Amino acid sequence: MTAPDRLAVAPAVAPLLYLPAMAYRAAIRLRNALYDSGRLGVQRLPCPVISIGNLTVGGTGKSPLTSCIASLLRDSGYRVGVVSRGYRRKAAVDPLLVSDGRALLADALSAGDEPYLIARDNPAVPVAVGTDRVRAARLLLRAASPEVIVLDDAFQHRRLARDLDLLLVDRHDPWGNGKMLPRGPLREPIASIARAHAVILTRSDGQCPPSLASALERFNPGAALFHCTMEPRAFVRPDGETIGLAALKGFSVYAFSGIARPERFEEDLRALGVRLAGSRRFPDHHAFRPRDMEQVAAEARRAGADVLVTTEKDLVRIGQIPDSSLPLYALAIRVSFPKGRDLQPWLLDRLADLRPHGGR
Repeated sequence: MTAPDRLAVAPAVAPLLYLPAMAYRAAIRLRNALYDSGRLGVQRLPCPVISIGNLTVGGTGKSPLTSCIASLLRDSGYRVGVVSRGYRRKAAVDPLLVSDGRALLADALSAGDEPYLIARDNPAVPVAVGTDRVRAARLLLRAASPEVIVLDDAFQHRRLARDLDLLLVDRHDPWGNGKMLPRGPLREPIASIARAHAVILTRSDGQCPPSLASALERFNPGAALFHCTMEPRAFVRPDGETIGLAALKGFSVYAFSGIARPERFEEDLRALGVRLAGSRRFPDHHAFRPRDMEQVAAEARRAGADVLVTTEKDLVRIGQIPDSSLPLYALAIRVSFPKGRDLQPWLLDRLADLRPHGGR
């Protein structure tokens, strides 16, 4: 299943979605107009804020980029913190401090899989989650006094003022079918690309797709453009032990995942030379139950698989590792900027240009 197929609407259903899509589009346009005119106010924090987001639903790599940017800012000497919504997390506390930059304070179920991974992979970076990201950001400021805050998945969250908007676009599927929700994957019109200070092309081969080039030329010719790749880094066991990417080459693997674009995960496995004996796709952010894992293990054995493989996001959502003769690994992904301009110097230059806000 390719990404465009995944986003396609059945012809029989499309007419039923026309009016809801029109209503959604009108609501988004009105909301953006109110923010643009200043009639809807924004909350300003006493430190620079960098937002990372996209125009489409799911699958562009926002959280890995958030983790990468938090890491490069930390390595550049900034005290940086991360704020996320914590989608589909299970916790009564809201907002919640996931990490104070010294220790993890919440598990993946309470924090949400993506914020948990960001905190785990950046132990010196404090992370907070909350449905109200203004409150979550203020909690982070009280707990850790960051000099810069990075907002994960926040291009549409305009109530919290930001100094830099980084917009992620998928190189292989920039806009899906080009239609707004629920007829297509767009959260807001393509013209909203005008708000971006920079566009980051994910899974890029260094070439800008025509549809993105056209949108930039029309709506935001001054935006900086960066190309990044998201490549497999290693296979990781539940206990944290890693093995090289070549270690499973030739093995028969049963893949399971609960992510926005499972076909990409499965394509990555094939590219590594594993034999895909079968796969099971769960809904995005699926909370794995013991019964799910029992079924996955049984299906894998029937398919003749040697190994179970999932994603890092899914691994942290498995509460109980199946008692199975099949070893379990997660495919870890890394982000890099190998082609064209490097994001780090551009980002550091922009931060240096920002004057401290009141209260710093």
